[in-house]
Amino acid sequence: METMNCPMCNEYEECIDHVLVDCPYAKKVFEGISSWCNVNMEAFHMVKEVMKFASQWGMCHRRSKLLLIVSYGTLWSIWKSMNERVFRRNRLPPDKVCDIVKSLTYLWVKNRGKVDRIEWATWSQCPLSY
Repeated sequence: METMNCPMCNEYEECIDHVLVDCPYAKKVFEGISSWCNVNMEAFHMVKEVMKFASQWGMCHRRSKLLLIVSYGTLWSIWKSMNERVFRRNRLPPDKVCDIVKSLTYLWVKNRGKVDRIEWATWSQCPLSY
């Protein structure tokens, strides 16, 4: 019989909020992203808390929108990492997921955003410096 526990930590029952935000694995990813963005992200327990924080963060609408994009990219990458674990039995380290978030969100903003002067060297250091 298959377990209903989180495939990343195997400690708690699997639910969307746990897998994407509250799991120790997801928390490690968010710590790395928080450090990269130079933003003190609080301890989230639900996806809607992440979205609310990102959309209301700071006084600059443009930077808050970038943080929201990074948050979407982080949640998407954690989800993909969980699928990699479940379907391919491959567990990506949290720092690798952070690297994926950096490149994924850079491509999103560069190709779909209205930031024409975005450079990888700057983005990879801190995406909110634009």
